[in-house]
Amino acid sequence: MKKISLEAIAFITAFTIGLVSISASGQEDGTITYGKGFRKEEGGWIYLHIEGSAKKRGEQMGYLMAKDIEEYITVFKVKLANETTQTWDDYRKAAEDYIVAKVDKEYLDEMKGIVKGMEKAGTSGYDLTDIITLNAGLDLGTYFSQASFGQANNRLLRSIPKGERMRCSAFIATGSATKTGGVVIAHNTWDYYLMCQYDNIILDIKPTKGARMLMQGGSPGLIQSGTDFAITSYGLMITETCISEAKGYDVNGIPEFVRVRKATQYAKTIDDFYRILRTGNNGGYPCTWLVGDNNTNEIAKIELACKNVAFYRSMDGYYDGQNFVDDSKMIREECSKSLWDVSNGGLWPFNFNCTNNSSFRRMRWFALLDGNKGLVDVDKAKEFLADQTDPLTGVSTPGPNNIMARYEVCQPKAVPLGADDGIVTTSELAKNMFLWARFNHPDGSIFTWDDAFFNANPEYKWQQPYLRNLENNPWTLFFIAPKK
Repeated sequence: MKKISLEAIAFITAFTIGLVSISASGQEDGTITYGKGFRKEEGGWIYLHIEGSAKKRGEQMGYLMAKDIEEYITVFKVKLANETTQTWDDYRKAAEDYIVAKVDKEYLDEMKGIVKGMEKAGTSGYDLTDIITLNAGLDLGTYFSQASFGQANNRLLRSIPKGERMRCSAFIATGSATKTGGVVIAHNTWDYYLMCQYDNIILDIKPTKGARMLMQGGSPGLIQSGTDFAITSYGLMITETCISEAKGYDVNGIPEFVRVRKATQYAKTIDDFYRILRTGNNGGYPCTWLVGDNNTNEIAKIELACKNVAFYRSMDGYYDGQNFVDDSKMIREECSKSLWDVSNGGLWPFNFNCTNNSSFRRMRWFALLDGNKGLVDVDKAKEFLADQTDPLTGVSTPGPNNIMARYEVCQPKAVPLGADDGIVTTSELAKNMFLWARFNHPDGSIFTWDDAFFNANPEYKWQQPYLRNLENNPWTLFFIAPKK
């Protein structure tokens, strides 16, 4: 069988997702357009293209995603009511106090456009603060988790279950680690399905200034990749996994979602990305960032908490991501000691603490990436994201210690949480703005929410009206329309 070139793929796929029109309308293939923006559903994903000035592209998003945004805010409110001591109004108040004044004008205009677009689509009752609060959700989760703020108002003190941030698995590799010597980057998102079932947006942003961006857009209404996987026309490839149970939040700093969007849009090099991400860091949603440059095939890892930052870079090898921290100063000063205990002796970080799945997943990443040195490509990356091998037993079985978690089938205690997507690209693909994506479990495992599950796990019964079944969606190739 002959291989199909990237140019041929681009030409073929252009007929599927490369549709643009001037006024709001629908197409026979299901594409809905508004101005220069359009949306199309494919493979369980919503492909959303927006372009132009900040207000124009915001209006396109607001119009095309109005009902999705409204539904997501409704579920967000339900989550707060059942899992925290806060309400949506508490989040709005915190956004007004600590977020709004620190948002760049460009992004304020974009979010004002979202409100306008929603109104034009007939979805009213939402204002700019709602959209800012939505975008700052992860920031505000960090804010409310800090006990120092709860002392002033105990009602706002959020109680985070231990291990809640043991989320997501990722890697980036280059040089002798990969099949072509170029960069390979991959990520799967872990979260409660109640929330990550809305992370099925492939967002294509063509701004008047800065880079063209193709990303997993995360939840409806977000102006940056809430699940943090993006490629840019400047040549950067970006993903992250959050840092488990990190402490600290600076109310005077710049919100995380603003810094990430700005770095994604305007950084031309890894150094640019590092500088923008650090400038004004408020500690909101602390993460380990994996970044590649497809112009040079260099890769980097940035561990960014509130007070500490560690920066690693290489032209050869790999970096793994699974909520693990390598920087010892960061661990001592900002991370939960129980998660990083090495009191049994041995050398950090190879003497793992068996109380957290970050350690187990790191062991599995080492086995996969070292065992496939020189072979890592798109197909291998897809296999890795779907891996369910327990690193202690070597047996493939659903469990919390795997790269692809399926907590909903864990026994004796099931949880509606797990890996709900897979995203992969390479430097060769990213140069042409291509990425592969699969929604729901990366191995295609399905699950139907029924009364039996909630009778056995009654503490989650409040989620039943909102949960969507996990489907076997295909791996789908997405890209921006190629240049003529």
